[in-house]
Amino acid sequence: MGTLPYRGSMTSGMWAGAAAISADRRNRARTILLILIAVTSLLPLAFVSPEDASLQVNVYKYLAKIGAFLGSMFMIWQFLLGFRGVVSRILPDLEWVVDIHKKLGQFGVPLILLHPIFIGLFYLENEGVNIFALDLSERFSQLVLLGIILITIVAFIFVTSAFFREKLGFYPWLYTHLSSYLVPPLLFVHSFLLGPTIQGTFVQYYWWFLTALVAVLYVYRLLHKLGVFSARYTVAEAREVGDGTTEVRMEPAGRRITPDLGQFIYLRHSLGENSHPYTVSAFDPETGALAVTAKEQGPQTSRLQDAATGDEIILDGPFGVFTRISRATDLPLVMLAGGIGITPFRRIWQELEPAADREAHVFYANEKEKEISYREEIDSLQHINVVHVLNDEPDFEGEHGVVTAELLRKYLDRDLAEYQFLVCGPPPMITSLEEELTEAGVPEHQVAYELFAS
Repeated sequence: MGTLPYRGSMTSGMWAGAAAISADRRNRARTILLILIAVTSLLPLAFVSPEDASLQVNVYKYLAKIGAFLGSMFMIWQFLLGFRGVVSRILPDLEWVVDIHKKLGQFGVPLILLHPIFIGLFYLENEGVNIFALDLSERFSQLVLLGIILITIVAFIFVTSAFFREKLGFYPWLYTHLSSYLVPPLLFVHSFLLGPTIQGTFVQYYWWFLTALVAVLYVYRLLHKLGVFSARYTVAEAREVGDGTTEVRMEPAGRRITPDLGQFIYLRHSLGENSHPYTVSAFDPETGALAVTAKEQGPQTSRLQDAATGDEIILDGPFGVFTRISRATDLPLVMLAGGIGITPFRRIWQELEPAADREAHVFYANEKEKEISYREEIDSLQHINVVHVLNDEPDFEGEHGVVTAELLRKYLDRDLAEYQFLVCGPPPMITSLEEELTEAGVPEHQVAYELFAS
């Protein structure tokens, strides 16, 4: 009852073959998404017609339209990509999706700011009207005010996300970020009622489609919050696997989740609670039972560690492609873990150990010896080389300090560029190792990492 059983194994050749197909599909999906973002964002600009006026007036107009349409589409796409439950069905690589989500915001906000600047200059130059001298008794000024409110909200989201996220803390940032749900409705109302390009061209039908799509996603998001699309599991057992670290094993109470190696799920105890990501550290495909491993880092993890047998847990997922990258090659595998960052690797060594046909290493860093999770299981591995590294244990007989390229060379016989690296741990560890491996000549595609704190 203490652990989930190992279930079969794949040879390294089978791993590489299956992963190559998966990688090709993922790359195609990424390319298609980027093309779709570009085409859909540029499409409305094809329906912008020039004014019978000076070149300066038309420059103002086109810059205003670029800001309006390109900026708006980036904002809409950023909003759409925020629905992980939908996006993950097409692109489970949420880290990449989140990166695109951030970039759309970084470029979208400056673009959308072009609109109020140049539409103001356009009206001033072409009609001699200062549209920002508001007369709220007039409908036009009311819609301009709506646009100003929209821009203010967008700027507020951008500033708090780009400059104050760490200072605010996760939950205050999250609640301020929820104001983004106001952006699409305000955007559509402002553009439908005030935009001549939308009112008089094909773009109006395109805009109606986007409005309907966003409305459907609002309904989906509400249903998702209510747990309609989630899986229910019940706690079967909770056991300590390291100092302050607990493995919680859960069994399906209905629909099952089938996580691949290294994937994670979002977990919450009740519908009113915010979800948090946890790597699946064990999975039994026959029963559907799975386990997550949590280190005490806050109220949510403490509550999970204190879960009692029979408690209901609400799960969403699976997500992520972190360890799939290792399957795309037959190179020797090096897993670099810090603290609770060991969890994505557990299912990998459970697959590799019985097959014993691929060179693999685990370098596991912790502060103290008692914090080593799954110590007995890790030290019993016969075909995988394990190196423990402790940073605050002077009497430890093994390695001390942190994992470095120099330490890797001590234990690895080949040049570092001949290995596939997987790294999971605290951000400083990730940053340091990424820089050192790059300096050592390891190609970028041979280093995959995941921040367990993100």
